Amino acid sequence: MFVPFPIPHNTKQYRISGYELTEQFGNFACILSYFFRMNLVLDIGNTHTKAGWFELGHLTEIQRFEAFTKELWVCLLEKNPVEMVLVSTVRKTDRDVFKSSKFAVKKLLFLDHNIPLPLKIVYSTPETLGHDRIAAAVGAKCIYPGYPLLIMDMGTAITIDFVSFEGEYKGGNISPGLEARFRALHDYTERLPLVKRDSSYPEFGNNTRTAMVAGVQQGIIQELNGYIARFEDSYPDCRIVVTGGDSAFFVPKLKKPIFAHPDLVLTGLNHILEYNNPQIRQ
Repeated sequence: MFVPFPIPHNTKQYRISGYELTEQFGNFACILSYFFRMNLVLDIGNTHTKAGWFELGHLTEIQRFEAFTKELWVCLLEKNPVEMVLVSTVRKTDRDVFKSSKFAVKKLLFLDHNIPLPLKIVYSTPETLGHDRIAAAVGAKCIYPGYPLLIMDMGTAITIDFVSFEGEYKGGNISPGLEARFRALHDYTERLPLVKRDSSYPEFGNNTRTAMVAGVQQGIIQELNGYIARFEDSYPDCRIVVTGGDSAFFVPKLKKPIFAHPDLVLTGLNHILEYNNPQIRQ
């Protein structure tokens, strides 16, 4: 790659904005600005917010926060100069919050069912499809193009989603996650305790706690392995992509081959953001 001026080694402290490049180098800056741009993607969930910074398509930093506020938004923009931002939220976040900073961004997008995507959604109610599921599907498709994909996201809920080799999101299933199953046993029975996950569980429990741990955890493992076996029978060249907070706990217990991507949602959000950049799509 030819660059007509020297690039300092510490690009974190010295950064040229796309606006400066355009002013100095004219239309050629459309190409150059790509190599000096930093993207920010926000995944705002019910219990926490994840922020991911991308440079040259690579995730360079992640931070997690308990809640999203106006003050946090200002701090995020103060931390690193960014030109493009994509916000994915499951909460009713006031969009005026994002206009409250003196740090302007070149492009600010919000993920919804109307935004252009690098895959086709085949779903009867796209407006109800979870943003995290959309982002995970996009991320998996961009990492493994041309393969049938079974995407397992193991968080508060367990989602199983299918993307065809043509790049069509075909739909998926939702079931309670690990902690939700433990909580349900405790909340809906009078005498069962609230237990936590345990990697040293027996095949058959010999007391109430181990019976609950073994039952819930082995139930999830059997459930996921069942999906994998059926999917591999139908699509021998498929890719099984796993993500989510509980993925590290379950991946060693699942059938192979498994491709674990803990930051799949953030990766997908960045691909969606880049897809909506006219400079990159042209």
